[in-house]
Amino acid sequence: MRETLIAISRRVKDAVQDLPPSFDRGLELGTGADGTPTSNIDQFAEDIILEYVEENDLPLNVLSEEAGALDRGHGRTLVIDPVDGTHNCILGIPMYSVSLAIGTSSLNDIEAGVVLNLENGDLFVAEKGHGATLNGRPLKVRSPDPRGCEVLVYMGRHAAVGTMDVVRRAARSRSLGCASLEMCMVAQGKFDAHYMNCDVYEKSIRVVDIAASALVLREAGGELVDLQGRRLDMPLDLANRSNFLAYGDVKVKEALL
Repeated sequence: MRETLIAISRRVKDAVQDLPPSFDRGLELGTGADGTPTSNIDQFAEDIILEYVEENDLPLNVLSEEAGALDRGHGRTLVIDPVDGTHNCILGIPMYSVSLAIGTSSLNDIEAGVVLNLENGDLFVAEKGHGATLNGRPLKVRSPDPRGCEVLVYMGRHAAVGTMDVVRRAARSRSLGCASLEMCMVAQGKFDAHYMNCDVYEKSIRVVDIAASALVLREAGGELVDLQGRRLDMPLDLANRSNFLAYGDVKVKEALL
């Protein structure tokens, strides 16, 4: 299924890049199954993926932020975030992706994942037990710098007050607006951690956002935990949300939590 995920992601990228300038990416079309507004670009990308699934009669159920859970009578599920970093995409900031993963029931049994940067074409791929790659080259998290860690931090409207404590502990921090690619940057060894702490449950992370990137990170030697330090697991549904810390080295976890 690895090659299938890559093929789907590239079809999405080609279709998005072929959109005319007149296409209004930010036009709100309604409310998705996850309860958040559906933008034109989200629906467009999701339609491309669902068409591929039907055309090729893939033996998979589907879980996507807009369409919700589609039971097609199979044992495994394709977990989709058609466009992660939608606001970046609308603004023309080159930090947004399509995220695809295959699993059975929860985040911890994801067996394959692909995250494709829809702007520059960087392709992150992971298979459980077989490592992770970026554009075909193996990924490995980095060892922490004793002078201070560099952290990606969610700092949006609903960031919890304690978020600034993490920012002050880091040597540098950035907020880039695309959780899947931010976690992949930790896997890549460019950052030490990605921290998300929302004070509104409904604004915390969903499994569709991180199903693929969590596997990329774990296969690169990192880990993902909730804010009590427990290995993060989430059921494959849209109702469950969580705050989290994704990190490359356990020393970073100890310093930040």
